[in-house]
Amino acid sequence: MKYGWGYISILIPFLGYGVSFNDLSERAYSVSEKMIQSNGRINTISFEKASIMASEPMSIETSSRRIKGDDPINSGTEYAVMVDYSLKNPSLRSAQEHEFELLKKGTKEEIAAQKGHIQIGLKRDWLQYGLEQERSSILVQKRDFSYKAYLAGEKKFKAGRLSQIELLRLDSEYRATLQEVSSALMEAEHAQFRLRETVMMKDEVIIDDMEFRFIESSALEDRLKETPLLKSLDNRIEALDGAIAIVRHSTVESVSIGVGITQEPTQNSVDFRLTIPLAFSSKNENKIAALMSERSAIVHLREVSKQKLQLSVAGLVEHLGEREERINVLRENEKHYETLFAMAQKGYDGGVMGQFEYLASKNAYYDARLRTLELKQSYIQEMAEIEEKIGRVW
Repeated sequence: MKYGWGYISILIPFLGYGVSFNDLSERAYSVSEKMIQSNGRINTISFEKASIMASEPMSIETSSRRIKGDDPINSGTEYAVMVDYSLKNPSLRSAQEHEFELLKKGTKEEIAAQKGHIQIGLKRDWLQYGLEQERSSILVQKRDFSYKAYLAGEKKFKAGRLSQIELLRLDSEYRATLQEVSSALMEAEHAQFRLRETVMMKDEVIIDDMEFRFIESSALEDRLKETPLLKSLDNRIEALDGAIAIVRHSTVESVSIGVGITQEPTQNSVDFRLTIPLAFSSKNENKIAALMSERSAIVHLREVSKQKLQLSVAGLVEHLGEREERINVLRENEKHYETLFAMAQKGYDGGVMGQFEYLASKNAYYDARLRTLELKQSYIQEMAEIEEKIGRVW
C-alpha cells in the first residue's frame, strides 16, 4: 500500500493537462531502469570506498612452549602475547581514494548521458506525435472532401451525367483516403505509446512548451566538447592514471607494528616488532608498462573519435540546413497550391471546370502539405541522430 500511494502521488501532477518538457523529463528519469541502477551504483561506490579505506583489524598472536633448562630453576613454561596493527602506505591510500572519486565521477557523467538520451527520445517522439497528428488532420480533410465528391458523383451517375468508370474512380479515391487516415492515426498512437512508456503514464502525454523548430548550428563546437563519447574516453584516461598511481605506490602496501610481552621462567620482557614487506621485482614495472600502453591507445582513440565526430556532425548539420531550405520552399509551394485550389473552386462553382479537374487541384493542395510534413519528418529524424551523437537535445 505504501508503494502504491507513492506511485499515485507521482502520477497526480501529470494527469489531465500538459506539462513542461523539463518536468516530463524529470518524471522519465525517476522511472528509467538504467538511471535507477546508476543511482544505486553511486551509493555502492561510497560503501565500497568506506570498506577499502577502513583500517585493518588488529590481530593478537599468542604462543607458549615448555622450557627445560640445565638448572631446574630455569625450567618451566614460556608465555608470549603480541598485538599487531597494520598501517597502510599513505601514498597508496591517497591513490585509492582518488580511484573511488574517479569511479563516482564516471558514474555521475554516465547518469548525465542517460538523462540526455531520455530527453532526446522524448523530444523525438513528441515532435513525431505532433507531426502525425497534423498528417492525420490533413488526411481527414482529404477523406471528407473525397467523400463529398463521391456523393456528388453518385447523384450525377444516377442522373446519367457521370459514367460508371468515373464513379468507381471516385469510390477508389475515397477508399484510399480511408487507409491513409487509418495509417496516420496508428503512427500517432505509436508515438504516443512510446511517450507513455517512457514516463510510465496511462493518460495522454502533452508537452506544452515544445514545438518543431529549426536548430542553430552556430554553437556546434561548444556542444561537441561535451559529448558522452569523448567524456567517456577522458574518464578512462583518468582511471588509468589512477591505476598507474596505485601500482606505483603498492610496492609497500602496509607496515605492520607489533607490541607484546613475553613471560619466561626467569624473566619477563616487553617486545616490539616491525614488519616491512620487500617487493623488489619487475612485477610492478611490467604492470605500469601495460597500463601506459593502454593509456596511449585510448589517447589516440580519443583524438580519432573527436575528428570523426566533428566530420559526422558537421555533415549532418549541413544536411539539416539543406532540408530547412527545402521545407521553406515547400511551404511557399503550399501557398501557390492553395491559391490554385481557390481559383479552381470558383471555376467549379461557376461551371467552367470539370469535377475531376477540380478534384485534382484539391488533391494537389493536400499532397503539397503532406510533402512538407514528410520533409519535416526527415528533419526530425536527422536532428535526433545529431542529438544522439552529441548526447543532449539541441
